Amino acid sequence: MRSLACYFGLMVLSMMTVSCDKIFGEDLTDLIFDYGVIEVPDKALFIGNSLLLGNGTFGMNATDSLHDYHALIQERFLAANPAYTDVKLSGIAFEGCEDYAQQLDWLENTLRPRLSADLDLVVIQIGDNVNTSKKRSAFEQGAKELIATIKEGAPNARIVWLYGWYVSSRVTKSIKNACKQYAVNLIAIDDIHKTENESSIGTVVTWAEPTTQTVKYTRYTVLPDSRLQIDFVVDGKNYTAKVRATSYDDNPGTKLLTWQGYETITTDWHVASHPGNRGFARIARHFFEMVDINWK
Repeated sequence: MRSLACYFGLMVLSMMTVSCDKIFGEDLTDLIFDYGVIEVPDKALFIGNSLLLGNGTFGMNATDSLHDYHALIQERFLAANPAYTDVKLSGIAFEGCEDYAQQLDWLENTLRPRLSADLDLVVIQIGDNVNTSKKRSAFEQGAKELIATIKEGAPNARIVWLYGWYVSSRVTKSIKNACKQYAVNLIAIDDIHKTENESSIGTVVTWAEPTTQTVKYTRYTVLPDSRLQIDFVVDGKNYTAKVRATSYDDNPGTKLLTWQGYETITTDWHVASHPGNRGFARIARHFFEMVDINWK
């Protein structure tokens, strides 16, 4: 979505903002080089931010680990090639680099150990968190260094760059310049960032590991199937959600309900601005539209 609105969200693996400089700058469009048809990969590496790992082991804010863009791409590759494997790597620290020394440290000590000659595909999905002047300045060269390092450490891999759910024109220019220099396909996903493709307040997320959440409620009900139906308010608007809980504790004085289990409720607007299942499905679909793969 080409917007002037700024988002700022804090999660363990996510610190993402919408840039306010989009109005001045470079349009983000697909940049596709004709590689010809490529084979279904045997081994891939995904380098991403909160859209890849923001919900711990999967993308914020898919409802579970089977519905982010990575899982949908992986599912299709596995259907065509049961031997397919991949690895996910957080690139948030690289997005946060403010100079070349920091970038070099990440490239050499975090990225390079994950690179190998048997990699067939590398998907880069970072840039959204490059959200300050220092980060953007460093990223102009850093985007090129990232691709150069991948090409050196994984010389047989096709490289695809997915960008950007949250867009900055200066970052767009840096990514486009790097992709042009190294003939890397750039797949634009900014047009997918529309309200109907975002997550929403009240979305229930199922986590891979047990977790705990506390919500200030207006009322709650214990349902016959052991779920909790919780009514709550965010910014003056009423919401209702149902979660399965293994146990719970109610503080009637503060109206704070804490439960344990595998399900949590999205109550933060910044988290809700991430893709929902529909948005992730659109991202995966656009990936396959832009990458010419031999499925036979």
